[in-house]
Amino acid sequence: MSLPTHHINDFFRHLHLGSEVYYVGQLCDAWHMSTPGGSDATTFHMLCHGEAWIHMPNQSKPTQMRAGDIALFPHDAAHTFSAFPSVPDHPFDYSKPSQLDKDAPGSGLLCGHLRLPTHIRRLLLASFPDFMLIRPDVSPAGRQMQDLIEMMTVEATHNDLGVTAILDRLSDALFLYVIRHALHIEPGLSPLLAALSDENLRLPISAFIDSPDEVWTVDRMASLACQSRSTFSERFTQLVKISPMEFAATWRMQLATSLLADGRANMLDVAMKCGYESEAAFRKAFKRIVGIPPGKARS
Repeated sequence: MSLPTHHINDFFRHLHLGSEVYYVGQLCDAWHMSTPGGSDATTFHMLCHGEAWIHMPNQSKPTQMRAGDIALFPHDAAHTFSAFPSVPDHPFDYSKPSQLDKDAPGSGLLCGHLRLPTHIRRLLLASFPDFMLIRPDVSPAGRQMQDLIEMMTVEATHNDLGVTAILDRLSDALFLYVIRHALHIEPGLSPLLAALSDENLRLPISAFIDSPDEVWTVDRMASLACQSRSTFSERFTQLVKISPMEFAATWRMQLATSLLADGRANMLDVAMKCGYESEAAFRKAFKRIVGIPPGKARS
């Protein structure tokens, strides 16, 4: 299947990920570490060297991780990492992590997370499973991911000037490679990509994305799809998980967030570029979808 990359690339280009690496360390002996989950974060764990086991509450058997593997938890599901297939009795004290050392016993782990806005999660991650194990050596994006993992491991091991900031930014790239991997394996995981891959929805969605400042209605989109309003709306909602107009508003808010990143942007200009005739209507829509006022997003 040929993926419609143009608009997906545009979507990613306007994302502000802000990944943060919150743990880098060497884990030794009979270790285990757990998280209750339930936050709004997307969490990932990269095994730099050694091996580890992932335990999920709803899985009868643990999943083994090998060096270079990435564990992704798109919805921050509860999970436990351990040194063995069975969870040891006592957790590992990782409040003071040891320096990564590939020649030392145990496993090297790098953990990070990012908090995507709710409206972005709905378009990008809504259909992702609670847990994904990515093995770069058998991934469509494997070579690039392997190079990036090696770079991050070396950076974390040396712990040189600016290491935290560098690992954070490299984690942004790692997340995008993980998404590329997932969507090459199963395009339907992304509601947005599923819709852009549909022969009836592709044209109206592409037309809207190219001109979000114009007046858009369900009738206009349905006309471009050569479908009735009801047939179009039903198909759209089935694939994208939200209504056509909710999608339009969500996309516009993503564009607005990017425009507001430039602190010099005029609020009315941003509103009009996003298809709103008044600043008041734009502010109301932004607060409803993004969860914060546009002024706060700009600051």
